[in-house]
Amino acid sequence: MVVYDVLVFGAGQVAAGYDSPDKETILTHAHAILKHKGLNLLGFYDINAEAAANAAKKWGGQAFEQPVKADVVAVCTTDDAHLLSVSQAVNLSPKLIVLEKPIARSIDDMRAIKELAQGIPVLVNFSRRFVPCFRRLAIEAGGFGTFLTGSGQYGKGFIHNGSHMVDLLRMIVGDVISVEIVDEINDFYSDDPTKSAVLRFENGCFHMCGVDCRNYTLFEIDLCFEKARVRVLDSGAKVDIYKPVPSEKYAGYINLALQDTVYPEMDMAMMCLYDNAFNHLANGEPLVLPLSVAYTEVMYQV
Repeated sequence: MVVYDVLVFGAGQVAAGYDSPDKETILTHAHAILKHKGLNLLGFYDINAEAAANAAKKWGGQAFEQPVKADVVAVCTTDDAHLLSVSQAVNLSPKLIVLEKPIARSIDDMRAIKELAQGIPVLVNFSRRFVPCFRRLAIEAGGFGTFLTGSGQYGKGFIHNGSHMVDLLRMIVGDVISVEIVDEINDFYSDDPTKSAVLRFENGCFHMCGVDCRNYTLFEIDLCFEKARVRVLDSGAKVDIYKPVPSEKYAGYINLALQDTVYPEMDMAMMCLYDNAFNHLANGEPLVLPLSVAYTEVMYQV
């Protein structure tokens, strides 16, 4: 079996901090790489040498003072450092770059990343894209009829976390035509406020409501179609699907009844991402979310 070497840029929470080798859940890049039989964790490169050393001690591999050549480079640095990190990764000529969401903090950086990465496949980690349940839901939504309206709540930055919501909506509903900001709060990042907005699609609008993450973490969406209502709850850990049925009390009225509840394996999203990365390199499998699909400027134009 072919084995690909992976170098992780960054040694923060999503790279190495959220879990540990003895845990069953796989929440970090390091854990998914370590568990995958077709991948070899070379180690970590971080401008904070101590953080890289701690990550290497925890997960194995080396702590590098400079980027080293690898088959795969996983960019897990802070949002505002993505352009520099991708530039450094491109100079290593890897077979694949895994890029943490969002693509970049600014539209200029995003455009520059698109230009830099030409010729190198880039797999973008909007995690719900890689969960089989959500991929099936996107297909099933084609039978729900026309999208009517929807709403959702999120926090911790319009670009940083709001991009998760927009990507999931693009996956299920379709492309966003326009964004109108109605309010904003600075709950985490000084340069990336959590914005409340109206997102317009070809059919219907979605009301994206910002919730101060200093109070609690919230990520939920509620979508109404002609023939179904879909509620994504608990950050994606639960999905309720309702279908219209005649009212048992009032003649002529149509109510919604819960038809199905599914529990997406969000804890396996990172493993699914690296399965896709490996299968792309080894077997030519299409990338679930290449940069060309993840790339959208509409969120940056408000």
